[in-house]
Amino acid sequence: MKKHSRLIKLLMSYKALNTRVELIEIELEYSQQAIDYTRPIIRGGKSYDATYQAVEKRVDSDLAREKVEKERIIELIETGLKVLDNELELPLIKAKYLDGKSERDNMIYNSNLFPYSASQYYRVKKRALEKLEESIGDLI
Repeated sequence: MKKHSRLIKLLMSYKALNTRVELIEIELEYSQQAIDYTRPIIRGGKSYDATYQAVEKRVDSDLAREKVEKERIIELIETGLKVLDNELELPLIKAKYLDGKSERDNMIYNSNLFPYSASQYYRVKKRALEKLEESIGDLI
């Protein structure tokens, strides 16, 4: 599983990435509301467009860049999940990595979620990770 370590790390952070994007959206929305558009600011005879400056700051902000990068990773993960088998591989990957909690393997293959043997569980898990690595591994 060491060859899939970067992929596994991103899959395990999927829920946190979604939460962070939501928080950034809230922060950007509130930072935008603090601007008073009714009062033009004039300095040194030049006109100053407060709206343009605010939009420019927002687009160039670190939060906006972070949001774009995290959304890109989320989109890659969601697109990669489409290559998985819906009956075996996808539920296993969701239970193991995407739920935001670190489940031990035996907790998954002993549950009703995956009613197969431990060896079958590990084969399916390996196959699913290889499919994901093949589809999105070089992009992350």
